Amino acid sequence: MWLYAVYDPIAMFELRPSNATSSGGKSLICPTPYAVKMALLDWFARNEGVDTAKIVFSAIRDLQVWWRGADILAVTRTFQRVFRGSGKGSLDPETGRISMWTSTIAQRELVMMRGEMSLALGPVDDVMADGLSQALSAINYFGRRGSFLQLVALRQDSQPPDAVGFTNLSQPLPLDALGKGYLQRMDDMLPNATWDDVDNVNNPKSKGGRFSYNVLLPYTLRHHAFNHSVYALEGIRLQ
Repeated sequence: MWLYAVYDPIAMFELRPSNATSSGGKSLICPTPYAVKMALLDWFARNEGVDTAKIVFSAIRDLQVWWRGADILAVTRTFQRVFRGSGKGSLDPETGRISMWTSTIAQRELVMMRGEMSLALGPVDDVMADGLSQALSAINYFGRRGSFLQLVALRQDSQPPDAVGFTNLSQPLPLDALGKGYLQRMDDMLPNATWDDVDNVNNPKSKGGRFSYNVLLPYTLRHHAFNHSVYALEGIRLQ
């Protein structure tokens, strides 16, 4: 059984790659399998209890995540002034105040989507499909907080996503299979990851039990300027 969830974006999307530093400003153009699975685990832990989350962990870890993006994406780039902790205070001789923050400039990217975004999760049994349906109906973002999505359709189907135009985000791209498209960095849970690997509450030094790889998304560059780029799916005309 496969779960198909269709979302309307109602805010700009942002999600930095897992290997980016705190000052890194690049954004992915879609959620990663790791982000989707952690959102599901978070829902189960908050609503069904941590013990239930531990029970369903292995099923969520082993999910395949397929994705069909919005027709058109506009990636905007901007610079913002941000404050960072200086680590130790410094005395300002003019004001007599101790400053704990330093000011700097950071680049930020935001992704505006036109059209629906769809996720396909599976394969799962009927019991797990019902539990995931409840979770998906309550989750409203998969990127950074504020990257809001509105669920508009949710169904269960035996038809696999590769037959209906989805891209497998869980399948690493072979190095000899590069082609036309948008190269995107992904991350997913390791096949042997355990609950302790993703439990950053009781195990804050955990690395998350994940690995990174590349996928090729079916977008082409249609327009580019110094502060934005526009991408579209094959066959979609810009209006």
